[in-house]
Formats: sequence, structure tokens, C-alpha cells
Amino acid sequence: MIALLACAAANSTAASLFGDLSCEAWADLDHPTKKTWTNAFLAPLSLTHQGLQRAMQDRYNDDPRAVEPAIVSIDKFCLSHSKDSPADGAISYLNSLIEN
Repeated sequence: MIALLACAAANSTAASLFGDLSCEAWADLDHPTKKTWTNAFLAPLSLTHQGLQRAMQDRYNDDPRAVEPAIVSIDKFCLSHSKDSPADGAISYLNSLIEN
């Protein structure tokens, strides 16, 4: 529950923190830019979740390869939700990672 609240709060302010990036704009970004954006967005959220849950494992930050499936997930989300934000796709990915 706390993770969902933290992610919902992050999502509501994503535009102000990371620019007003749309899924349409996401499609035009090169891979290094997607990687930078994804890590900048998800790493602190995952770390916050770990701290709030007092968990031993941070499912995103503990895996150095986690950014690649996150980008794939955001790409898929944006293909299906062109009017939404990549932040919405990133939150969806992180929630699924935490729940599994």
C-alpha cells in the first residue's frame, strides 16, 4: 500500500520533476537518453520503497541490468498509451517489479 502511495505521489509530480514528456516524445528519444531518464526516475522511487518497507532488497537498484527491461516496458506502455506519460509506464513497471 505504501509503495502504491509513494508511486502515485511521484507520478503526480513527474511532469514538474522530469519535464512534461509525453509518450509521443518518448518514442523519439535515443536509447542513452531513455536510459538516463529511466534511471533518474526509477532509482530514487525504488530506493524510497525499500526504505519505507525496510526491505533487504531493492529490486530495481540491486540489479545493474534492471534499466533495460524497464525501458522495454515503458516502450510497450507508450505504444499502447500515446496520450499518457512515460512516467505512467515507469510507475507501472516499478509496481509490477515490487509486487513480484
